[in-house]
Amino acid sequence: MRAWAGMFLAAATLQAQAPPAVPGIEWAPIPAGSFRMGCVPADDRCDADEQPRHAVTISRPFDLMTTEVTVRMYRTATGEVDEQPAWSTMPDQPIVIADWEEASAFCQAVGGRLPTEAEWEHAARGGKDGAIYPWGDQPPDDRDGTANGAAFESDSARAVKSFAPNGYGLYDMAGNVWEWVADAYGGYPEEAATDPLRTQPAQLRVVRGGAYGDDQGNLRVSNRNPNRARNVNVNVGFRCARDAPPG
Repeated sequence: MRAWAGMFLAAATLQAQAPPAVPGIEWAPIPAGSFRMGCVPADDRCDADEQPRHAVTISRPFDLMTTEVTVRMYRTATGEVDEQPAWSTMPDQPIVIADWEEASAFCQAVGGRLPTEAEWEHAARGGKDGAIYPWGDQPPDDRDGTANGAAFESDSARAVKSFAPNGYGLYDMAGNVWEWVADAYGGYPEEAATDPLRTQPAQLRVVRGGAYGDDQGNLRVSNRNPNRARNVNVNVGFRCARDAPPG
């Protein structure tokens, strides 16, 4: 995938008026609103970079893909896919082995962008501000269809939609694969923020949500990790956001 990333970015600009139809992509509307970003009071596993908890306002509604980008979606949009892990045997598995630039390019090509870190956490909370996980405070369960379901402490990811969605209709916001977001990695501010987006250092980006090999501590909705933008990992994928149409 490395060789065509630059061409894909250029093509995305040309396609902005009419993004290609990619089977399987569904968008969930995420309302504007304010929430408290960061580690919640009930959580005793906070890392230093999840603090201080601070007020964030998302001033405009947006759409977020209901699932992580799948192998099928990626192949349809790009025509090629780097070799995936041995566990990736179905087209509905989340795409991995994609760096930050490739993830950004895909999102642009389908008429979107990577979500900001604040948008991602706002959406992952699903209207449950103050909860430890996207579904609430109950620990995760890896049984198919469960409301608190997630792929974790495993040797493989699961097909998307294996578990119940959160309150905004989003699947796998905890576990399965880490997800690239738009922001560069850095500490949190003390003061309130509106539509925050950190762009520097550009070479170090944030991934969110935890992955199939992690314990439940990494599935907490406030948990965040730095990852080099050029890294490709067997446990890092992404989903796209897009600005909501006016009206």
